[in-house]
Amino acid sequence: MAQATTVVRHRPVIRRSADAQGALYWLACTCGHLGVEQAARRMAQVDLDQHVLSLPHIPAAQQCRTPHAHDRQAWEPCGLCENQTALFDPAELTGEAR
Repeated sequence: MAQATTVVRHRPVIRRSADAQGALYWLACTCGHLGVEQAARRMAQVDLDQHVLSLPHIPAAQQCRTPHAHDRQAWEPCGLCENQTALFDPAELTGEAR
């Protein structure tokens, strides 16, 4: 019997906690990745950006054309849009030659 593969969704966010010493920020992702506690939000944002850049590249055929409607991020493949042909060629509309 074939084993079903599960898709790991990456929804990184920056979490914040505060105490008498000040605020701490860290990256938390739904994949389980946790970043190092940082004293500045900007440093936690750098961790988030590095995490997103470390994700595998999605081929153009698997990228979502309407990410908001399909609840997809740029780094996630879309099963609804995958391998669909375009209704028209944008180059034809602008008159650009290939």
